[in-house]
Amino acid sequence: MTISVIILTAGTSDRLTYIDALLKSIAKQTVKPDEVIIATETSGAKLRQLLSEHLGGGPHRVIETGYWHKGKTANKAIAEAKGDIIFLLEDDLVLRRNFVEEVVKTFDEHKDAGCVYTNCIWVHQEGLKKRGGLAGLAARLLSKLTVHEALFPRQVKYLGDGLYEVPVFTMSVACKKEVLVRAGLYDEALEEPIQGEDFDLALRIRASGFKIIMNPRAVSYHFTRQATKRAIKLARDPSHLEGIYRSEIYYLTKNINMVGPYLIPHIIYRTIEATTWALRTRKPKVLIYGVKGVIEGVMYGTEARRTNIWHWRKSH
Repeated sequence: MTISVIILTAGTSDRLTYIDALLKSIAKQTVKPDEVIIATETSGAKLRQLLSEHLGGGPHRVIETGYWHKGKTANKAIAEAKGDIIFLLEDDLVLRRNFVEEVVKTFDEHKDAGCVYTNCIWVHQEGLKKRGGLAGLAARLLSKLTVHEALFPRQVKYLGDGLYEVPVFTMSVACKKEVLVRAGLYDEALEEPIQGEDFDLALRIRASGFKIIMNPRAVSYHFTRQATKRAIKLARDPSHLEGIYRSEIYYLTKNINMVGPYLIPHIIYRTIEATTWALRTRKPKVLIYGVKGVIEGVMYGTEARRTNIWHWRKSH
C-alpha cells in the first residue's frame, strides 16, 4: 500500500505559516507517506523550500497551477499522485503523530472502506451557535434545519472498536485512488467561490457503492477561522455569498437522491442565515446575493440531474 498526501492551498503569503506547521507534523508521523504533493495556485518556490526543509528530497513536489479552484486543483494532483491511498488535506491542519498510522490500520482491517475520515477538531470555535444567551440558543435551534444536523447524524453507524460508518467527510480524509476515480473526482462545473465540494464527492462515493469509515483515533487540528474570514469577505464583497450558496445548494440538489426532502429545510436555513449575515456586515445586498445563490443552486443542480452532466460509474 503506497501513500500520497495532497495538501490543497492558494499559496498566498498568509497560508505559508499554516503549511509550515502542517509539514512539521507530517515529518513526525509514525508511518511516513511515500510522497507529499502541495497543490497550489502560487508561491511554488517558497513551498518547495518548505518541503525540502521538512521532508528532504525524493518524490515530494509542488504542483503550481496558476489559478485557484479547489476542485480542479485537487483533481490535477489526484491524477498525478502515485499512491494507492490518497490523503486530501486542508492547508491549515496539524496532525497527531499517529494520524497516518491509524488511517492505514483502518484500511487494512476494513477492506470495504473506500475512504477513511478522521477526527478533525476545530481549534477556534466561532459562530453564533457557540455563544450564550438568546442569540446562541436561536442559532442552535435553527441549525437543526440543516442537512448537517437533521440528516447526516442519522446516517452514522457504529461498527465497533471505536469506528463509525459516516455519510460525508471534509478535507481531513484519505481515500483509495480507484474510489476517487470511479466516483468521478471533484465536480469542476462551478467556479470559485465554492462550498460543499467535499460533501458532494462523499455522497457520490457512497452512491458508487463504497463505505466511508471514521476513525476518531486519527486526529487532526483545524486552525481555520471560518466565520471571521467570511464576515471580512462579505463586508468587502457581498456577492461572495452568492457563489457559496450557489455551489452548496447545487451539490445537494444534484444529490437529491441522497438527501431527499431534507434539502428544503436546509434552503430555508440558508435564507435565514443570509439575513443574519446582512445584519452583521450591515450590507443589505448580502441577503439579495444569498437568495440569488440559493435559487441558482437549485436551478443548476436540477439541470445537472436532468442532463446527466455529472455522472459516475457504479462499483459493480
